[in-house]
Parts: sequence; C-alpha cells; structure tokens
Amino acid sequence: MSAPQIPETQKAVIFYENGGELQYKDIPVPKPKSNEILINIKYSGVCHTDLHAWKGDWPLPTKLPLVGGHEGAGIVVGMGENVKG
Repeated sequence: MSAPQIPETQKAVIFYENGGELQYKDIPVPKPKSNEILINIKYSGVCHTDLHAWKGDWPLPTKLPLVGGHEGAGIVVGMGENVKG
C-alpha cells in the first residue's frame, strides 16, 4: 500500500470569538509533531459540548480559534518521529 497524499489545506468550520460567526473555510493541515499522529477525519460528531465551547459558557476559557467536533473517526495518514505502531 502506498503512502496517502496529504493535502496542504482542509475544510473546517471555525470560530474566532465566543458566539461569533461560524466560518466554513480552508485551513492548513498541520504536520504531526514528534509524539503525534495525523488522522484524516472521515466523520465527526458535533454535540452539545461544541455548543458550550462556541457560547463560551464553560467554567474554563475556550482556546480560540476553535474547530468544532471532537468525536471523530478516520484513518491515520501521518506519524511523528517518536510514534511506534
């Protein structure tokens, strides 16, 4: 099996301030750091937790900008130098 082609950009819904506009746009695909993996997300759930993050009504501040969706399923397409497997 050949290595997958990793694009330079990806589509995302992102917001830059709590309660702000949700923007559908291209953002850079990050390179995995030494202890990280890169996953090509095929499906992602958006749940009530994402709504709280967007509203900013958590007891802790939301790290912005934020791409919503944290219940993802996908395929590993890249690994950092220290990742084994």
